[in-house]
Amino acid sequence: MKCFSPCSGRLLNLIVLLIIASSCTESQNHSPDEDVFDVSSFVFSGDSLDISAETDNARATTWNPDGSRIFVTGRESENVVSYDVNEPWNLTTATLHSDFSLGDDFGDSSGMSVAHGLFIRDDGDMMWVFNRTEIRAYDLSVAWDLGTASFSQYLDLSEVVQRGHDFDFKNDGTVLIIDDRNAQAVHQYELETPWDIATASHVFTLDISDVEQEVRGLEMILDGSVMLLLDTVRMEVLQYDLSSPYEISTASLSSILDVSAQSGDPRGLSISTDLSRIYITGRDNEAVYMYIRARE
Repeated sequence: MKCFSPCSGRLLNLIVLLIIASSCTESQNHSPDEDVFDVSSFVFSGDSLDISAETDNARATTWNPDGSRIFVTGRESENVVSYDVNEPWNLTTATLHSDFSLGDDFGDSSGMSVAHGLFIRDDGDMMWVFNRTEIRAYDLSVAWDLGTASFSQYLDLSEVVQRGHDFDFKNDGTVLIIDDRNAQAVHQYELETPWDIATASHVFTLDISDVEQEVRGLEMILDGSVMLLLDTVRMEVLQYDLSSPYEISTASLSSILDVSAQSGDPRGLSISTDLSRIYITGRDNEAVYMYIRARE
């Protein structure tokens, strides 16, 4: 039999106490809810980007993954504009990079341009622009360079979509989510061939009429477990949590961000890859506003 001295017993007790204390400290510093995304925790940073010289009736924005370039659609200016951002994600350091004309591709029956939604794949080689009920795809021969864009594909969604404004893809290109202002709904499509919009088929429509007034912005984040919708009449960003990622049938409203103090007519929505900053396009002031996560 092996015996322990009183000193070694006290040492063992001390070690146990240190382990318990360390565990409690770690629990206090890293609470389970600390990193839970909540759109209501965002506040206006005070920073914005004036886009009035390059766009007219601006809508959607999107970014490259490292935050060094932002892209904006102009409905009445019939273009997509990009700005280089010297300090990643910081709008105050943005300067004009290029201006891509959409021409007559996005005119409705009256000839009025209705270009709204915008998406650029993470490799920067493909861009999609949404025109209420139509999506057009463009190939970029130089990643993230609008000057190298060329039309490649077209999809008519009018059998389902009444008046859409924004959209998002699943990261692997197999799911397409589209908002619909007139139908007060969000539509889900599946793509048989990833990123090939010609293979898209409608699978579900989520009725949001109990909440929505005029939805004009959409972002899927956290691997499809959260959907953000911008409502221009409510002047709010609505957060829906999805119990099954990218299955909008499982969505439920969970949180709201009021953006009315910056714009009475918000028309575009995007978010940084680390989810620390939200960007809202204000049509009334022709500017993009930045919101940051508040920390207590």
